[in-house]
Amino acid sequence: MRLTGKVAIVTGGGSGIGRGIVLAMAREGADIAIPDIQVLNAEKVVDEVKGLGRKAFALKTDVTSSADVKAMVDRTREGLGKVDILVNNAGMASPPGLPFTNNTEEDWDRTFAVNTKSVFLTSKAVAPYFIERKAGRIINIASIAGPLSALTMPPYSVAKQGVITFTRIVAKELAPHRITVNAICPGVLWTDFWQKLATHIATTNPAFAGMSARQVFEKRVADIVPMKCEQTPEDIGNAAVFLASEDARYITGQALMVDGGCVMW
Repeated sequence: MRLTGKVAIVTGGGSGIGRGIVLAMAREGADIAIPDIQVLNAEKVVDEVKGLGRKAFALKTDVTSSADVKAMVDRTREGLGKVDILVNNAGMASPPGLPFTNNTEEDWDRTFAVNTKSVFLTSKAVAPYFIERKAGRIINIASIAGPLSALTMPPYSVAKQGVITFTRIVAKELAPHRITVNAICPGVLWTDFWQKLATHIATTNPAFAGMSARQVFEKRVADIVPMKCEQTPEDIGNAAVFLASEDARYITGQALMVDGGCVMW
C-alpha cells in the first residue's frame, strides 16, 4: 500500500494503459480522478476502483482545452481533498505516415495537441499547487516511438519525444521544490491503437500480407522485443506506482523504458 492517503489524477484512465495505471494505483491505496474524453469508459473504471475500496470519480475532459483542464483540477481538489500525483496518460496515435508526406497538417496539429500540448496544460494547472505544498509527482506517458524515431508514425513519434524533452525541462524547474517529474515509455502493447496500426501494416506492407492484426502484432513483438513477449497495461501501472511512491523520491527527469529491452542506453 505504497500510495495510501494519496490522490492521483490519471488522464485518459478509462481504457488501455490508463486503466492499468488507475487500477495499479488504487490497489496501492490511492484515490483516483479519471478525466477522459470517453467518459463512459472512465465511469466503468470508477466502478472497478470502488470495488477495490478506494474513492474515484470520472469526468468528461478535453485535455487540449485549458478551461477543461482547470475545471478538472479544481473538481479533483474539491471532491477528493487534494492532488498528490498527476499522470499524463491521455494520448492518441497519429495516422500512419510512411512516407511522411502522407500525413496532413491536421494530422500534425491534432497529434501534438493531444499528446504534447495536453501535458503542458495539465502540468501548468497543478504546478502552482505542488509548489505551494513543496511536494508532488508528475508522471508523463511517452513512448518508445520517440527515441526510436518510428517511421510509421512521424507526428506521433515527434510528439512523444517532445513529451520526454518537456519532462526534463519541468523536472529541472521543479526540483528545488521537491517535486519529481518523470516519463514512462511503453513498448509494444495489444491495445486498440496497436490493433488499428497492425491492420494498416497488413494491408500496406507486402511482408505482412494475409496476416491478421494479431499475427502482425505478434511478429512485431518477436522482431523488435528482446524479451520476446508482449507487455500489459499493468506493467506500465506498476512502473507508475513506483515513480509515484516514496521509493522514487530521489528520481527525477528520467524517461523509464518499460519495453522488454527495445530501447537500451
